[in-house]
Amino acid sequence: MSLARATLLYEWRRFLPGLLSVAFAGVLMLVQLGLLLGMFGTVTVLVDRSGANLWVTSPETESFDQSRDIPANLGALLRLHPEVTRSETMLVHDADWRSGDGTRVAVSLVGLQPAADALACPQPMRDALCARLAEPSTVVVDRGEADKLHAVIGRLAEVNGHRVRVVGLSKGLRSIGNTYVFASAQTARELSEPSATGEDLTTFVLAKTRDGTPEGARDDLQSLLRRPAYRVWTAREFSMNSQQWWLTESGVGAGFLFSSLLGLIIGTVITSQTLRGVILSTLREYATFRAIGVPAAKLSAVVLEQSLWIGVLGAVLTVIVSILANALAQALYVPLVLTWWAVLTAVLIGLFTAMISGLLALRELYRLEPAELLR
Repeated sequence: MSLARATLLYEWRRFLPGLLSVAFAGVLMLVQLGLLLGMFGTVTVLVDRSGANLWVTSPETESFDQSRDIPANLGALLRLHPEVTRSETMLVHDADWRSGDGTRVAVSLVGLQPAADALACPQPMRDALCARLAEPSTVVVDRGEADKLHAVIGRLAEVNGHRVRVVGLSKGLRSIGNTYVFASAQTARELSEPSATGEDLTTFVLAKTRDGTPEGARDDLQSLLRRPAYRVWTAREFSMNSQQWWLTESGVGAGFLFSSLLGLIIGTVITSQTLRGVILSTLREYATFRAIGVPAAKLSAVVLEQSLWIGVLGAVLTVIVSILANALAQALYVPLVLTWWAVLTAVLIGLFTAMISGLLALRELYRLEPAELLR
């Protein structure tokens, strides 16, 4: 066994604070980044979990929650394209929710086709919930919003003064900007105010192409529909643009990004200083080796190997704690998203911080004379 590993095992109490600091910084970075991805991912949850790969919106739309109504008959025009196999509409209107005990909440009423294979039906609702909406005056809400809405399956409520009945609870369809209440397109129109012109309007027109590359159909339809009047997106473009707008243009995004960067800096600084202090506490032992003639290069290798092992063990602990945190977040309906590249980034930053801390400690080892440390 190498001297570095032997020292770590024998003096594990001395090195434990450094290991915990690496794990703490990694978990802090992962949770901050996971919350950032999760919170802004909820803005486009209906886009990401739909079955459509083309979306038509009003021309000024930059985010999912900003679109204005457009003619519903655009769906028939989209179906004329040879690559488009299906088209549907999705209605999203602001509404007023009132529970049986008088609680009032501003919600977003989402009208979609009441079928399990509907393009607008989100993935978590496709098994049975969308089909239940075929019954008139029925709605579905998300489990994470049920307490706020005081919604219970079978209980009555009011939307815009019209009585509705809750027939199901979805999962994973919360949004940072809206509280969604799902209904059939027919029920949503009955619950919403009619158009002033009497025209059949909708918020989005969705379409699905034959293959998984809708860019060609998007370009053709955009030239056909004329950009000043309507805007055609692929689902991926619409999702990324909406999240980018919330991240860079909204005050919420700027504040959350700042707090995430601040957490990253604080975690890295704490880890660096803790590890440096741990390694500096062993300089007296290294001075003894120098006094008996051990080359400085070998001592440097021992310090760096210790730093590497602390970084590796801290990274393992980071992954374990992050998995537990993710499970807890899912149980509490907190939008936390941990991706493989986020975990890899946190691990690499932890290893880099540990190695840099070892190098900074080596400066002290080279700077001081053995006689000074052995007094």
